[in-house]
Amino acid sequence: MIKLLTIFCFTFVLFASDTLGVGVQKKEQGKNEEEKKVVYAVQLFADKDVQSAKETLNIIPKSLKDGVTLHKIGNYIVGRYGQSEFYGDTRLSLQKAHEAGYAGSYIITSNTLDMKNNLVSGESKEEEKQIPQVPKAQTKEQDKQTPQTPKIEKIEKNSNPKISKSEKSNTLLKAQSAYEKGDENEAMLYYEMLLASGEKSQKIKNNLCYLYGKRGVWLQAKEIVDSEQFNGELIYAYAYGAVLSNQENYYSDLSEYIMVDKSGRLMLLSGYYFEKREDMQRAASFYKMAYEKNPSDLYNIFAYARILDMQQNREALTFYKKILSKIDASHPLYVTVNERIKEMEGANG
Repeated sequence: MIKLLTIFCFTFVLFASDTLGVGVQKKEQGKNEEEKKVVYAVQLFADKDVQSAKETLNIIPKSLKDGVTLHKIGNYIVGRYGQSEFYGDTRLSLQKAHEAGYAGSYIITSNTLDMKNNLVSGESKEEEKQIPQVPKAQTKEQDKQTPQTPKIEKIEKNSNPKISKSEKSNTLLKAQSAYEKGDENEAMLYYEMLLASGEKSQKIKNNLCYLYGKRGVWLQAKEIVDSEQFNGELIYAYAYGAVLSNQENYYSDLSEYIMVDKSGRLMLLSGYYFEKREDMQRAASFYKMAYEKNPSDLYNIFAYARILDMQQNREALTFYKKILSKIDASHPLYVTVNERIKEMEGANG
């Protein structure tokens, strides 16, 4: 009898860029210098000059302003908020920025040395608090605004400067490099940066959803899924990552999508999810539903055959032979299915 369905880890088709694979990752090399430790921050805005950046800083709500620093990055002066060495903390800062109205803000990655050296005029948080307000003529309607009301129109316009093709290529390479050395958080950051810059690549969105799945952060993936009108490939990419990393909330997060999945792929993953938890009754139910949804899919047939096999139902042999008739020796399922057919036929004498 074929054992736990570990073969799925290697044979499921992930709708993602072939630059991001599922497999053995290299261990991240330690940083040699303490001052070059990786840090994260939320980029709130970008302006062309220091004066404009200071004016933008003045209108940021106090709840955020105390944590904002200005940095010179290329031709821009950028405002960064919530610097931290921990990605999870920066995620919370990003949520706080979004709630404050900075919908275009996104997470960047840097290091402590660069953050210090790029600090505009050596300004500290205390100095930022003392930046004088720039007098402006106001209408009666503007007078009603509190000093803490952000001018979202201006900030959204300047917060996400377009990146060049060479910068895009470089960022993609950094994402791949981060993944290969085992730093999936950093890989996610680079993909997030690309999306925030206006990049619309389906592969980038798929890769990001897959990595979100590996971390079990469904709310972040759902923003992308919703923006793509519930794109099935994005949901599947997230689900695949979540099942591979054994995320506890996989089924509760995705149950509404699983039950309306016409391809059977999410039901197949759900079967594997419950089989890994040794809940074979539910696993069998989902494997059967996956086959009924799409009886022409080889993996759906294989999963259903296995369940029949475990139940000592001789009909399993028919399904195994059906699979073998559709594949050649190069297919990932060939060896497993062929050996099981020989075992079952040998048992019959």
